[in-house]
Amino acid sequence: MSDIIRVPIKIQSDDKGYIDRECPNEECLFNFKIKLDDWKEKVSDEEVHCPMCGHIDTSDKWWTQQQLDEMRKIASDYAVNYMTRELDKALKGLEKSTRHNKFIKIKYKPSKRVSFLNNPIGQSEEWELEIECEKCGTHYSVIGNAYFCPCCGYNSVENVFNESLDTIRKMIESIPEMKKMLSGMYGIDKAETMCRTMLEGTLGDIVSAFQKFAEMKFRSISSANVKVNDFQIVEKGSNLFKDACGKGYDEWLSNSELKLMNLYFQRRHLVEHNNGLVDQRYIDKSGDISYQVGQRIVVKEKDVNELLHIIEVLATGLKTA
Repeated sequence: MSDIIRVPIKIQSDDKGYIDRECPNEECLFNFKIKLDDWKEKVSDEEVHCPMCGHIDTSDKWWTQQQLDEMRKIASDYAVNYMTRELDKALKGLEKSTRHNKFIKIKYKPSKRVSFLNNPIGQSEEWELEIECEKCGTHYSVIGNAYFCPCCGYNSVENVFNESLDTIRKMIESIPEMKKMLSGMYGIDKAETMCRTMLEGTLGDIVSAFQKFAEMKFRSISSANVKVNDFQIVEKGSNLFKDACGKGYDEWLSNSELKLMNLYFQRRHLVEHNNGLVDQRYIDKSGDISYQVGQRIVVKEKDVNELLHIIEVLATGLKTA
């Protein structure tokens, strides 16, 4: 049996001490970074979590495509270099063995060696967002959002919630620039429709972010069963917290703020489930008499910013519950 050829390959971190990783789930392939020291000392060989989709796999599955390409190149160059060296030795020995043979003379001229540089596997440029897991202290870096710690799988709902609201706020601020860009690409009419649809969609984004945050916060203080959409209903969510900790939403929001929160939550429901068209159920649940049945609601930037502020105030209060 031939000996196994082992090629030593060194992994090198970026300037911040992170190495690149890639989710092995074919439906995800999310790229992230993790501190090299944490990867060696904290992450187990049996279980690594994808920060985006939560996929779990063994630690040897998380190479990026670029790293694999570089390692294949190193292994290929090493193998060619090794075989050329062994062939040179064998043929030189054969040449030497025929040096005094009167009938056979073998001459061998060594081929040009393949250059081989076993360079350390490098990483992509450093990223801006760095996260420290609240549970295990592992440091990792992503572009965009991350939902799970790659080491322990902890889901930091509070961080995701804050990041979601910040993303929504920046998206609203960028609408004028986006409208200008889209006008040049698709015309002013299409640009107006696309940006209006985007603004309307932010109501749903805010409600969804709050729903997840409130649900996880509630589960941390109560074992009572809750349904998926309970915290998309203002009065119901408030009563659930009041039963669990003695404090409803009115502990942190004024009566006018609660009414506005309910109004915008109901408008979000119209946008997502009825194309924004007003029905009697909306009027009954929201108390909004500024529209008649069959009209279409108009979502303004002021409305979204108002809801953002209310949700941030409420979330700050719920964190203390």
